[in-house]
Amino acid sequence: MTSDEFRELLERLAHAWSTQDTELGLGCFTEDASYTEPPDIQLYVGQEQLRPYFAALSVGTFMRFHTIAFDERSQRGFGEYSFGNERSETADHGVAVVDVVDGRIAAWREYQRKGVSDFAGFVATEGKTFEWHIGNYP
Repeated sequence: MTSDEFRELLERLAHAWSTQDTELGLGCFTEDASYTEPPDIQLYVGQEQLRPYFAALSVGTFMRFHTIAFDERSQRGFGEYSFGNERSETADHGVAVVDVVDGRIAAWREYQRKGVSDFAGFVATEGKTFEWHIGNYP
């Protein structure tokens, strides 16, 4: 898979989730794909387990990738994303590390945090009180 093909794969998945197209979403994954949120938040293995997970998405769901990168040699990439519902003030923002086999996702590992729905507001530093900063470290 090339970098452009990887970008197309993730954009197709985002479109599937944003339009609640379960079959299109499943088609982005291998039959035996693993979908995890380490260390112990989520685990789905294979399309049989992914089907009800994807089918539960409701109207208004959105998935947007902000940054996508891919290493063609290892067939591993990542996407920085926002996932939520248009009617909610919050969303999950994170990074998914993706292993590809034969043009489809074989392994998906996501690491995410909940925050304001707007991605620009989520990553902004102005006007926030940070838990850790130079004033209290170490």
